Amino acid sequence: MIAPDEALRLVLEKSLALAYEEIAAVEACGRILSEPLSAREDLPGFDNCAMDGYALRAADASGASKDSPRALTLVLGARAGGPSTEAVGPGQAARVLTGAPLPPGADCVVMQELTAPDGGGRMRILQEPEPGQHVRERGEDVRAGQPLLDAGAILRPIEIGLLAAQGVSVVRVVRRPRAALLSTGDELARPAPGSGLRDSNGPALAAACARWGAAVHRLNPVGDDRAAIAAAARAALAEADMLLLTGGVSVGDFDFTRPALEDLGAEIVFAGVAIKPGKPLLFALVGGKPVFGLPGNPVSALVCAEEFVRPCLERLQGRPGSTRSFHIQGEAACDYPLHNERRHYLFCRARLEEGLWRLDIIRPQGSARLGMASRADALAAAEGGPRTVKAGETLWFRWIK
Repeated sequence: MIAPDEALRLVLEKSLALAYEEIAAVEACGRILSEPLSAREDLPGFDNCAMDGYALRAADASGASKDSPRALTLVLGARAGGPSTEAVGPGQAARVLTGAPLPPGADCVVMQELTAPDGGGRMRILQEPEPGQHVRERGEDVRAGQPLLDAGAILRPIEIGLLAAQGVSVVRVVRRPRAALLSTGDELARPAPGSGLRDSNGPALAAACARWGAAVHRLNPVGDDRAAIAAAARAALAEADMLLLTGGVSVGDFDFTRPALEDLGAEIVFAGVAIKPGKPLLFALVGGKPVFGLPGNPVSALVCAEEFVRPCLERLQGRPGSTRSFHIQGEAACDYPLHNERRHYLFCRARLEEGLWRLDIIRPQGSARLGMASRADALAAAEGGPRTVKAGETLWFRWIK
């Protein structure tokens, strides 16, 4: 077994970002930009009004107040998206709406609440303005030609909006990884009538990988046959960027995942990680493509997927790649024995008491207990012993719901 931090380092070292593809910018949310972009044009593209109100020359309302208002003559103004039809001259004001171009001659906007009608086509200004007040200057946000987004940027809704504002309709992003999933075992490939055995790993891992940005292809389960597993893996890797196999990764008489991968010329990077659950985890490369051999027990498989497959998928998509950090500090609410020196992932229920998170470690834990895991809302990490986690001990955790 190797340490989990070293296992993660090797996964990230061996996983390389995929090539780019061009897609519509409006469909690129969550994707990774593969090239830097520069601004095509100023943003905003013209001086415009930041408030509904009246555009004028600040000097014409010098000293204005409620007790001593300044009366100005109204001229035709502008709405958002349309040009001003008339310039503002001395002693004049133009009605404007938010986003409208600042009329020529004006240098400020007085909000509507600080004005009052004066009759006869005139308007009283009730507060002295300053030059530039409530005016968005051309290019104050973005200047044409300046760096807009770096390669590797995650395109969130705000970046999609920025691209739209710049008139960018197509972007180059890192290609979405194609992940193939293969469950192994005679009990799944040829279940006995009435056995009640079903493949839960396949659907769970497919859901996880899709959530993490992959396009997922589930293969039919394959029995405990070395040649059949090798053939299925070879066919899957001809189309996929990554392969996940579940089951058959330990050292039992019918555990053929490793020898089947070796038949394909795989580089076995590691086999066995000092974690619980998930100790049998295997990571290999076949033709430069990452392959994970995940344990057959469903909770083990999902913990390994969260801690190692997810960072690999992030790296394939051009992200730095890291586990979801255990960044929240809590306190164990009960004792819990750790029987070995591995890193233990403990499924918990978290509750807030007087500003401190208390972690009720669910009992019993088990690598096949999906019902147990579904009741948890937090996953805590505890380094092993043998020792006992004591009530009151500090644990770092992360949310899983």
